[in-house]
Amino acid sequence: MMSQVKKLEASVLVLGQKKHSSILSCLCENSGSGTKEFIEHCINNAECLTIGVRKKNQGMNGYLINTRWQKNFWLLA
Repeated sequence: MMSQVKKLEASVLVLGQKKHSSILSCLCENSGSGTKEFIEHCINNAECLTIGVRKKNQGMNGYLINTRWQKNFWLLA
């Protein structure tokens, strides 16, 4: 994924942090890490702005946003 981001000269990469993502599971199996570790690696090492997004727990509105500079920022949307 990191090579594609660089090749396409992406300025923003947004990754969903859903617990059971089949696409991320495949990528993680190939990289030898878990989904959480893979997303953290992308956030911390991608050359572009990388944002991890996940829905807040049931009963709570909004989203948790993770970037290189901000962890678990609650966005009420």
